[in-house]
Order: sequence, then structure tokens, then C-alpha cells
Amino acid sequence: AAKRPKEVGNWVARARNHTPTISSADELGNRWWAWWIDINPSWRAEGGRPMIRKSRQAWKTMDIGGQNGFLNVLMVLKWWRDAMRVASPDWEETVGDVTWVLQEI
Repeated sequence: AAKRPKEVGNWVARARNHTPTISSADELGNRWWAWWIDINPSWRAEGGRPMIRKSRQAWKTMDIGGQNGFLNVLMVLKWWRDAMRVASPDWEETVGDVTWVLQEI
């Protein structure tokens, strides 16, 4: 996806052999959310954040193929959390949303 954080491409190019240096957890979180909204079905983003949660909806856009697929989403979440001293409410909300999506798909 066009909005995928650049750290993912660097991580894949280096054979997943390093952890990127994150200078700002907030900035990475904002970029993660831009990407997450971009790869989710459009019906989920209609109201902004928090994203809409409706069961039994179409999930075709979440068929994330390619190298590592959904693992990339989870890795950026990990890097975002590692860049914080304490998990932020925004990060915890994000984990809840990803968990819900994984249960739905």
C-alpha cells in the first residue's frame, strides 16, 4: 500500500534482520493509522476514528498478500509500542481494533 510506513520496506529489504530506530512513537502511530485506514475496507473509515465495527461485512481489502502479508501490520505495532515507555491509550485502542479485525476475517 502506498501509505505503508517506510520502516516496513527497509525491514524487508534487510531480510528482517534489524529493528528500525523510531525517533517518534507518536509520528509512527500516525503513519500506522494512515496505512491501517488505507488497507481497511472503506465502510470502516466512514466515521474516522474509532473505526466502524460491523460484523459480517466484506473484508476483501484485508486480503494482504505479498511478502509477510499481515505480519507487517503486526511488526509496525510492535515497533510503535517499543518506542514508548508505557503503552499509550491510542496504542491500546489500536491493538483492540486489530484484534477485532483478525477475529472478523
